[in-house]
Amino acid sequence: MEIAGVPGIGLALVQGDEIAWQYRHGFADRRRSLPVGDQTLWAAASLGKPVFAFAALHLVDEGLLDLDRPLKSYVPDHFPDDPRADRITARHALSHSSGLRNWYRNAGDPLELAFEPGSAFSYSGEGYYYLQRAIEHITGHGLDRFMRDRLFTPLGMDSSAYGWRPDWAERLVAGHGSRSAYDVFWKTLAEKLQRDADANNRMLADYTNEDVREAMARVAPESSTLPQSIIPNAAYSLVTTPVDFATYLVALLGGDVSGVGLKPETRQLAMTPAVHINSALGWGLGLGTEASETEDAAAAGDHYLWQWGDNGSWKNFVLAHPASRTGIVIFTNGDTGLNLCRRIIRASTGVDHAAFLWL
Repeated sequence: MEIAGVPGIGLALVQGDEIAWQYRHGFADRRRSLPVGDQTLWAAASLGKPVFAFAALHLVDEGLLDLDRPLKSYVPDHFPDDPRADRITARHALSHSSGLRNWYRNAGDPLELAFEPGSAFSYSGEGYYYLQRAIEHITGHGLDRFMRDRLFTPLGMDSSAYGWRPDWAERLVAGHGSRSAYDVFWKTLAEKLQRDADANNRMLADYTNEDVREAMARVAPESSTLPQSIIPNAAYSLVTTPVDFATYLVALLGGDVSGVGLKPETRQLAMTPAVHINSALGWGLGLGTEASETEDAAAAGDHYLWQWGDNGSWKNFVLAHPASRTGIVIFTNGDTGLNLCRRIIRASTGVDHAAFLWL
């Protein structure tokens, strides 16, 4: 950590149905000499994508979301007229094969496709945001309420949300570069939205995308309303703890936890590559996939699941091994944190994982 310049770290290890080990060290905010504690909150960045995907797949199990039905049929106003865009589905969004690039637009730019949906891989937070809007229309609930009801409350993930809570300002880690420390880029907007909710006697967790945009016009008219600037956001705004995230991992890997497990066939579908990136890597429905290095293990279907998180000065990584039902999640608050993640993952698995070559 000292060599990499990463001031704080939090991690947890899953083995079967148990969180077998957790660890924290260093500073949550070096400016204030604030140490990392058991109540410290971490900006999960893109590690929020697979958590959202897991909840979305529950809707598939219940017949409320069709993986192959065009998202435009759920939320007609999201995409302008484009025959190719009419074919974007939840399967495409979850596997990053929608054809939408990753936060590529500036204010005033139209929403456009780079390729035919399902024909290639292109990592896309924009695609996850599109699915978020569709799910809000299906359920009638804002993202944060949907995630709280479907996953966080049943699993006891009491320190997890995609939105904001008034007590979080003092618990959330700062991000650190080589010379400076930073608050998360959406903190100011989140606090303004919280005040708007308070003034209207509402819970911010109940705000839908439409509610957020209306509130932004009232309290933050200077802010961009492009998807990458809006919270709650399934693609990047999850705040959580290592223990909360590890609890999700237990459920993902088949733990019988509070009745929130997926049907076996849905779980298998989520862990199987829907699109291939190269000979080693692909993407399932929510997580990256990495083939085993040995031919025997690969032939037996042995593989890893992974996702990285990068919100600038917050760098995170999760790796899971479905065959042994083990997993590890690492949160850091330094802009070189992925270098630290790579060393920890290599030491804990004995494998120099291909995913880090691709990142």
